[in-house]
Amino acid sequence: MSPQRGRIFVLIQSPLVGPTTYSPLADELERRGREAVVPSLLGVADAPSPQWRHVPEAVRAATAGAGSPAVLVGHSAGGLLLPVIADAMPDVDALVFVDSFLPPATGSLPLAGPEFIDQLRALASGGVLPPWSSWFGEGAMHELVPDEGLRAALEAEMPRLPLSYFEVNVPLPAGWEARPCAYLLFTAEAYGPSAAEARDRGWEVAEVHGVRHLAMATDPRAVAEALLDLERTLVG
Repeated sequence: MSPQRGRIFVLIQSPLVGPTTYSPLADELERRGREAVVPSLLGVADAPSPQWRHVPEAVRAATAGAGSPAVLVGHSAGGLLLPVIADAMPDVDALVFVDSFLPPATGSLPLAGPEFIDQLRALASGGVLPPWSSWFGEGAMHELVPDEGLRAALEAEMPRLPLSYFEVNVPLPAGWEARPCAYLLFTAEAYGPSAAEARDRGWEVAEVHGVRHLAMATDPRAVAEALLDLERTLVG
């Protein structure tokens, strides 16, 4: 099926993982006739400080010449950067935060709070973090991604980010919430409070039940359906 003309889904992974995390969802959206772009953020690990600036640059480059309005879909740490990504792009219709903490409405965004940055400093060696797959001990990735082949592909491209990536604050563009925003929840235990905050802000909130944090890779059909429903609600 050829992609429909119209909005393009721009699927933004956490800088802690690679673009393969979103490949199954992109394939599913395209199977349904929708265009999806997955910018690679693997260059963040080698970018000059502050490394977060590489993210909007990479997304803008990957979508240059698209000629269609975008729906930005940011997962986990990728969701935190949606305001600055949207600010760098010419035509964004909506923002969808997926299993992500929320940026404040104004001011600046710390990429890691005090407690979390202390945990990261304990993990780092020589100022460099190990791959995200090893942060939570053996077995964590097996639970998140039961399929051995998919899990190996995801782990093979996970970068080793410098600790300095997390030691900065990101200035947020004024009025970034003026665009339609929504929240898609996978794991209520970790991100339920963020979904509740999104409701308090008046955003549309949806949940995919019975999935894990990397559901866009492991359960792409369910995620695609939820994402398309949110798009219809946000921008018709």
